[in-house]
Amino acid sequence: SFQEILLNCETCDLQDTIIYQLKKRYADLQMYTYVGDILIALNPFQNLSIYSPQFSKLYHGVKRSSNPPHIFATADAAYQGMITFNKDQCIIISGESGAGKTESAHLIVQHLTFLGKANNRALREKILQVNPLVEAFGNACTAINDNSSRFGKYLEMMFTPTGAVMGAKISEYLLEKSRVIKQALGEKNFHIFYYIYAGLYHQKKLSEYKLPEKKPPRYIDNDTGKVMHDIINKESYGTQFEAIEHCFQIIGFTKEEVHSVYRILAGILNTGNIEFAAISSQHQTDKSEVPNMEALDNAAALLSIGSEELQEALTSHCVVTRGETIIRTNTVDKAADVRDAMSKALYGRLFSWIVNRINTLLQPDKNICNAESGMNVGILDIFGFENFTRNSFEQLCINIANEQIQFYFNQHIFALEQMEYQNEGIDAVLVDYEDNRPLLDMFLQKPMGLLSLLDEESRFPQATDLTLVDKFEDNLRCKYFWRPKRVELCFGIQHYAGKVQYDAYGFLEKNRDTLPADIMVVLRTSENRLLQQLFSSPLTKT
Repeated sequence: SFQEILLNCETCDLQDTIIYQLKKRYADLQMYTYVGDILIALNPFQNLSIYSPQFSKLYHGVKRSSNPPHIFATADAAYQGMITFNKDQCIIISGESGAGKTESAHLIVQHLTFLGKANNRALREKILQVNPLVEAFGNACTAINDNSSRFGKYLEMMFTPTGAVMGAKISEYLLEKSRVIKQALGEKNFHIFYYIYAGLYHQKKLSEYKLPEKKPPRYIDNDTGKVMHDIINKESYGTQFEAIEHCFQIIGFTKEEVHSVYRILAGILNTGNIEFAAISSQHQTDKSEVPNMEALDNAAALLSIGSEELQEALTSHCVVTRGETIIRTNTVDKAADVRDAMSKALYGRLFSWIVNRINTLLQPDKNICNAESGMNVGILDIFGFENFTRNSFEQLCINIANEQIQFYFNQHIFALEQMEYQNEGIDAVLVDYEDNRPLLDMFLQKPMGLLSLLDEESRFPQATDLTLVDKFEDNLRCKYFWRPKRVELCFGIQHYAGKVQYDAYGFLEKNRDTLPADIMVVLRTSENRLLQQLFSSPLTKT
């Protein structure tokens, strides 16, 4: 067995041995390998016929050694552990971007819904539609992965004491909102923008949503010049749009809600097309106006707000000093920043609303079972560790989250296991592993950790991205942080997965994530009930 091979190896050969064995198995299309409680899964980049209902039956309630390693066995172990010990379970999926984490999460949910067969077939159907729906809004094409998760997702499946599935709940973290307004070279915006564009094109409804047929909106345009061609001709976009409509319907969204979602998405695309020009007069040059009103009028109509009010909120802002309200004008750059902040806020809040609506529609039926008496299996699927040609604020957040998962993994697989061996007097060779606690402390401790320093610098109006990097250099004096020579806005971190250089340009702005109060006021006047709700209720996770 794989375990025996590992036991007979010298520690220095361990990594080579594991890689050699994985390679050999991969060549035979054996994607899965156990190492203790860990399932190593390799991405085959093709559809394998090992996930059918027959395989679900094969891996139902049998000893792990009875069948070849499989992801269904991991799901089954969690389910059986929950029933047997009456204890909540958690499955953590970790790995680099593109390793196949999202697909693995789908397969775990698929097997758990099979195991937790309730009489309520409709509920099982709903749960299976959750992942495709949130991924359409939260996933995007990156340089290394066509379906990259751009948010962290924790899905809890709830079961009755007898093991029947009775509901589900999602928590979402760190949605990469900056992708809405700008994407790196060779990357795309969130999937939903392309799906909806293609769907509305084929339904001949583009004009209803004020979307152009020829030139793509700025937020989804790119250098290839093929965006509209793909939207019109790519069969997958149209198919995905139909799938998303189906998801909304099965989960229980009303037609009015779905219509409001589409209007907000089209409103965001039109908002991105609003251009500003400087007004030069004798006294001031820092004033901006909207020379072409078409995009502004379209955005205002879709968002059901007043066109003039929107223009005013974009090109000026109120300042209250000594009890007096003064209206100050925005420069062209400032107006463009406000426009983009509005688009990001619209998308981020819409995403949270969709997640919360799903949670309401999938919560356990109080008549069937009290949620408190039930048990959960949690599935954590977050974006993988990333190291691109240019790494920004988003990559830092993603990689810190991955550091925390690595720490959790180390604790449960090595530290706690070894402590148990020692307590029970078992003679076992202690595995030498890299503890990343000191690195996590560098990020998370208060008041001198990297994130605390970032928050502190974000509070100073005069601070710049350069003063931020200087502050990091002055305070983070440890082996995990360095500053490359001759690159002003750059700093490096020695992560558990390797060295990553970060470009600090835009860090402060992204961390502040401010939405001007003037925009909030205008959006609250919307006649679209959903939109009004997004900006009137306080923001919470639920």
